[in-house]
Amino acid sequence: MDIIKTIKERKSIRGYLPKPVPVEIVREILDISRRAPSALNTQPWEITAVAGEALEKIRQENVKLLGAQAPAEEHSDYPAFYKPRSRELGIELFRLMRIQREDQEARTQWVQRGFRFFDAPVGIVISVDKSLLEGGAWATWAIYDCGALAQTICLVAMEYGLGTCIEAAAVAYRDVIRKHTGISKDKEVVIGISLGYPDPNFPANANYSKRVPFDEVVSLRGF
Repeated sequence: MDIIKTIKERKSIRGYLPKPVPVEIVREILDISRRAPSALNTQPWEITAVAGEALEKIRQENVKLLGAQAPAEEHSDYPAFYKPRSRELGIELFRLMRIQREDQEARTQWVQRGFRFFDAPVGIVISVDKSLLEGGAWATWAIYDCGALAQTICLVAMEYGLGTCIEAAAVAYRDVIRKHTGISKDKEVVIGISLGYPDPNFPANANYSKRVPFDEVVSLRGF
């Protein structure tokens, strides 16, 4: 693996081939990814991979709750300063998918895809013990550690020809996730990851999200 090339080429995959991922490969990816860094080597994460009938039930119940406008446990809206970045992504995805602003049905179907793990053959759920999120530095560190793990999973997956998409929507209905994965209520579901073989013909997979200028986010001092 050329790690620099892999980092540069990683992108969110939102369309997958209907091809199962062998459980041996899933195990290898997750086993390697456990080498991700964590604060004081606490390794606070718990990883649950779900496929088959259980994943299909999650998809169905997520979409049903979404259609009923049930409150979802997603993060609150971004501050206004950051919205142009996410808006730019949305505009580009809709352009690639040929979804018009006034086409409410197509927009609804697109949102549903996120709640279905983008129809990937594998869904990965990262969770932590709720005791770690009760305040103080440990709460920040635990979430950071889960982010480091998620990025590592995505990079390792590419070595196996697999694509990923880190997403909140798929795990927004926490009770649905717990019901079909066995994750207990004393665990906080942090994030989900779609995993599977990318569909080369799915329009949105052509998207490489842009990054803001280097000097806007990086300061070099004393050089």
